[in-house]
Amino acid sequence: MKPLVLGLDYGTESARAMLLDLETGAEVAGAVEPYPHGVLQQALPSGRPLPPLYALHHPGDYLEVTRRLLAQMGRAAKGVGSVIGIGLDTTASSPLPTDKNGLPLALKEGFTDEPHAYIKLWKHHAAEPYAQAINQAAPDFLRMYGGKTSAEWSLAKAWEVLEQAPRVWEAAARWIEVGDWLVWQLTGQEVRSACQAGYKAHWQPTGYPAAEALAALHPALPSWLEKLAPPRPVGEQAGGLRTEWAVEGLAPGTPVAVAVIDAHAAVPGVGVSAPGVMVAILGTSSCHLALSPDARPAPGIAGIVPEGIWPGYYGYECGQPATGDMLAWWVRTLAWAGGASEASLFERLDRALTERPAPSGLLALDWWNGCRTPRMDAGLKGALSGLRLDTDPVQVYQALVEASALGTRLVKETLEAAVGPLPRVVVTGGLTRSAALLQIYANVLGMAVEVSPNPQASARGAALYGALAAGFPLPPAPPPRRFVPNAWSEAYQKTYREYLVLAEFFGQNPKEVTLS
Repeated sequence: MKPLVLGLDYGTESARAMLLDLETGAEVAGAVEPYPHGVLQQALPSGRPLPPLYALHHPGDYLEVTRRLLAQMGRAAKGVGSVIGIGLDTTASSPLPTDKNGLPLALKEGFTDEPHAYIKLWKHHAAEPYAQAINQAAPDFLRMYGGKTSAEWSLAKAWEVLEQAPRVWEAAARWIEVGDWLVWQLTGQEVRSACQAGYKAHWQPTGYPAAEALAALHPALPSWLEKLAPPRPVGEQAGGLRTEWAVEGLAPGTPVAVAVIDAHAAVPGVGVSAPGVMVAILGTSSCHLALSPDARPAPGIAGIVPEGIWPGYYGYECGQPATGDMLAWWVRTLAWAGGASEASLFERLDRALTERPAPSGLLALDWWNGCRTPRMDAGLKGALSGLRLDTDPVQVYQALVEASALGTRLVKETLEAAVGPLPRVVVTGGLTRSAALLQIYANVLGMAVEVSPNPQASARGAALYGALAAGFPLPPAPPPRRFVPNAWSEAYQKTYREYLVLAEFFGQNPKEVTLS
């Protein structure tokens, strides 16, 4: 029987499964299951309204979609091969409070109507005041994170619960990322991930932040440490599949790997397992990742974690907080004005983009949701320069695409200052469906851009972590498509120099204007 591995990829709106043939690297089967409750932003299932900036998940949804996906993949494996390993990735930081046995408080009597008992999804931004307080204190444990934490990360969200829902905090024996919690459910073993802990909870080989540093922020904040646990490197086996999760085609005891963050799982998913490559996941936001044998903290690097992406290397993380979201903003604006559907407008704008190979003539800063790399400032705002009376909607859309590419080049140069040359760029994610966008990226970067042929690189990567956990060799990666710079690349080099000037003006040295 062929050796097969199963990857489970838990996103924001749905979860995906991929069954991979380890001999050929081919996808055998796949399935998608939406979360029954979706993202809770307006109200809890009970109808209780939620405050602004909330984004929650129902923990029961994860159990339900996991059972459905395992059943489908078990059936798909029958007669094809034997599943020898399981890996999973999730969004992060998406933590939840549980009791000592791993039962989410949101599923316990007395807490079902308490918002802070639910999973705080990565894009839950109500913890921003706590993140700002941490950043203002400038504790030493932020050294490997560009000197900043985020409202999206574990500590700020924990402080939010501690202060706003002390009953929940006191009842929570564990504060755990949803990926680690899923591993606990599947294996019966509470095993934390160096990926989740390192990038989202400020864990380093010396441990989590010191109790003294946390107490300086809030006297009760050291209790966060009591609800955590030491993590394990990615690629290791967390345990075997429990009997109650086994189905026909998925045997009890099947090795389950330590959990990984969804974006980080895309690195092996596109075939990268060594330094010298920047992997960019282009979606609603963008995440840029690279491997290095050394840890060199540098301004603008959002996280450096040992064995947080791949065994034997430090993983570097950077990003842009609005890429597809920035494009969607312009599409929504046009849809409101013209009445056309957003999907049709996206297609129309993308087609028009192919007919305009020259730079747009406009210049935008891609800070529609702040600037992550290199400024590490969520308060910065986007800008659009060069507008004229004859500027049309396609030019604006093209300028926003160019801004995302220009920002990616600045991210790449920021990474190179820490890890050395990155002669290869490999991209994946939903935006890679646009050939016009990819050509602009190649022209702006001034180098070839390799595009993974598998749009579900995170699910594929999760499966490959399952193979590592089971001790099996990895299959070769499928060959990428390549976009190379064309005759307009030289013009885009001038645009990049102008972008740097604009970024300097509005970013590092903001100018104040007083209106009388």
